Amino acid sequence: MRIDIDVISNLAVKYTTVPLITLVYLALTITLSAVTSYIRTQSYQTLLSDNPSLAFDDIIIPSLQLVPSHIVFHPWTLWTSTYVETSPLQFIFGIIIIYFGITFLESQWNPQSLTDDNEDVTSLLNAQKPVSETFKFNTFVVIVSNFICLLITSFIYILKGSYETLNHPLQYGLFILMLPLSVVAKQLTPERNIKVFSLFKFRLKRSPFILLCFALVLSIVKFSLSPILPAIVSFMTAWYYLRYLQLSPAINSQILPAPNNTSAIVRGDPSDTFSLVEFFPDLIKGTLKPVFDGFYQVAVLLGVVRPWNDDDVDIGNLRSNLRVSGASKSKTASGNETDERRKQIALKMLEQTVTQES
Repeated sequence: MRIDIDVISNLAVKYTTVPLITLVYLALTITLSAVTSYIRTQSYQTLLSDNPSLAFDDIIIPSLQLVPSHIVFHPWTLWTSTYVETSPLQFIFGIIIIYFGITFLESQWNPQSLTDDNEDVTSLLNAQKPVSETFKFNTFVVIVSNFICLLITSFIYILKGSYETLNHPLQYGLFILMLPLSVVAKQLTPERNIKVFSLFKFRLKRSPFILLCFALVLSIVKFSLSPILPAIVSFMTAWYYLRYLQLSPAINSQILPAPNNTSAIVRGDPSDTFSLVEFFPDLIKGTLKPVFDGFYQVAVLLGVVRPWNDDDVDIGNLRSNLRVSGASKSKTASGNETDERRKQIALKMLEQTVTQES
């Protein structure tokens, strides 16, 4: 049975400018959170008469929440648990992440979804990919990050002999997407500035490191693995996907138009500006670079990543420069002709390089 996505998207574009996939993730979060809250409340009220000392937090739903001791029987919770928020504050925070985060991803990877032209919806949909890049990215990051966190926490609990803790859910929720979103922002819009309460501002490319430091401080204060563990794991998972797995021209198609043949598809982002060491302050780059280079060589030997050649890096740097120049051009009207001419020359160089490789 095939779901007619054209009809659904037609209605969505007709009544709202919010991307369809944002609405889907919002509905998913609201539904799963509401269902979990309802089941927990009903179970708590039923069990309370037999056990007056029962706490509401003791009620868990293993079929929706990520519980280490139940993962074998409910493997889908590696995905569903992310969209289950168990407190009002977490729920509000999660809705904000979904609304702004997913819309940002769609604006970069599928800019057609934000069009204001509602008269040609059919052609708009035909131009889009069968599976949203936003969906692929979120699904990969969520499942892989939750699985790695599950393995690490389970190992620690077993090592400490805290077997009872294996029955407690890992409640990371949509926090697992915060660092990945900042990694995408660092890749696609690195020079954009963010103001915080008009007190200070910083560039988006610094946001992953700032969030990691914030998570570290919270974990030290709480004396807990959360939130630093999911922060580090989701950060590395997102970076690995974007660096080695993501297929282009899905990356910012407004700047790099789709090629006419499949041989022109580029996997990952080998640019120097997106290397792991570039996520850290200049003060410690000199110390971290040989360490990261060593890990890279080991990963290549193990087959975890594929080695880049000089042509890959050159193409990656060119694409990175085009992204930055494209963002700068949208901010100022001066120098438009020069920017366009440089862009055309760069695109020709990219086309020639890809043609030679194929």
